[in-house]
Amino acid sequence: MKAHLLAALDSPEGRSDGDLSGPMAVFFQAQTRSSAAVRVQVRTLTKFAQVGCARLQATLLQDDVPTRESQRVPFVVRYELNLCRDGQPPDEGVDLEAASPGLSGSSASD
Repeated sequence: MKAHLLAALDSPEGRSDGDLSGPMAVFFQAQTRSSAAVRVQVRTLTKFAQVGCARLQATLLQDDVPTRESQRVPFVVRYELNLCRDGQPPDEGVDLEAASPGLSGSSASD
């Protein structure tokens, strides 16, 4: 998955498509109970001012996933993340002061 995320960051089109392989693919297939290939589509939603950083949308797709009703259907998982080329989130948009109560275990009403 990491290779596809980084490829989208590096791509002039802001995209990466292909098959998921390795331990993550095996894990995904075990969770869905389908041995069908897992496809990956990553696209850039927004580039940040910080060089090499963007908001990405990652989609994992797999056909032939069994349901409880004994049907076989396509399965899709989609999520978004902020990522920089170094593997860290960008500085832009991070409000550590607002996040600090949650990080310390206290709440705003404390």
